Amino acid sequence: MHAVTGGTTTMRDATADARTPVPSLLTRVRLATTVEDGASRRSPGSCERPSLWNTSALMSCLLLAVGHRTAPGAPQDLPPRFLDREFGRHGVTRFEDIDFPRTLTHEPTRRFLRETGLPEDAHPFRLDTEDLPLPTLAEYGEEHPGHPLPPGAHHLVRLGRLADGAHVVVDGTTGAVLTWRTPDGTLHPLVADVSALALTLWALRRAGKLETAVGIEPA
Repeated sequence: MHAVTGGTTTMRDATADARTPVPSLLTRVRLATTVEDGASRRSPGSCERPSLWNTSALMSCLLLAVGHRTAPGAPQDLPPRFLDREFGRHGVTRFEDIDFPRTLTHEPTRRFLRETGLPEDAHPFRLDTEDLPLPTLAEYGEEHPGHPLPPGAHHLVRLGRLADGAHVVVDGTTGAVLTWRTPDGTLHPLVADVSALALTLWALRRAGKLETAVGIEPA
């Protein structure tokens, strides 16, 4: 099959694609940040093509975050202070063990929330830091009655809310991230785990900045 790379057309055997491993989450992140760092050192008149390349890299991160091929609930390691560089040191919340309910037993999720954390205000997600320690959905329902709770509400830990009003919860046993929608009380899958949530928010923010830089109104 034909492939176009940097303006050069090459031939590539389809069987080679099958043997090529899918770049990891961390590899995609490094690609996106490396391309942007290079673009920032260029003159304004030459920024269009690097911006397009960077947007492509960011969208690659976004797609990989939403449906990455690792087992659900197995958060990926991100570079140290990765979120701090984008959202600011005071814009990221890291949790302590005392902030977790007993039913949050999924250790990879606990470790990610302790060591990497989540951004507090990253459209379309807002972390409810006022609700520390993190409540289970059952506890939240007791404080805010009137909405039906899904089965297993004691094992669902509420993290925050999306712009459309849906609540974001993490399954304390598996680490999967879901949305809880009121008033019908239904659960819907969102992303595989908390690292995918963090990377999705990071990629959306980066993409919005790029669109603004090249004069495109952010979606």
